[in-house]
Amino acid sequence: MRLILLLALSVLFVSCSGTHSTIKNGYAYQLSEDQASVLVNDIIRSNIVNDRLLPGSKLVASGYDRSMADTHTYTATAIAVPRQQAYGFEITHDGTMFKGPTKSKRMFNTLIQRASLVGTKVSIQ
Repeated sequence: MRLILLLALSVLFVSCSGTHSTIKNGYAYQLSEDQASVLVNDIIRSNIVNDRLLPGSKLVASGYDRSMADTHTYTATAIAVPRQQAYGFEITHDGTMFKGPTKSKRMFNTLIQRASLVGTKVSIQ
């Protein structure tokens, strides 16, 4: 009986995580460090309530969602590509919420749309 309960709990709390990245996709955006910073901070602030924001830095913003026992953490990062004077972007997610992967993909798409309004897309390959 304990084995069945343990198995059921482990299936219930299976963590899902992933990364969406312009760097892995071979492109970045030519823009300033300040513009990249605003983009990563805005994408997290527009999708996570203020009391669930986590400490970050200029080019990294993070926060989490919680629903009962489920928690999902999202991190947006701007990655410098000095030879192109550009920044690539990543959204990573990790947690147990069913909607986590879908939300992170939506956040990534919004981040890319905003970046394309501010900077020029360049290949980094």
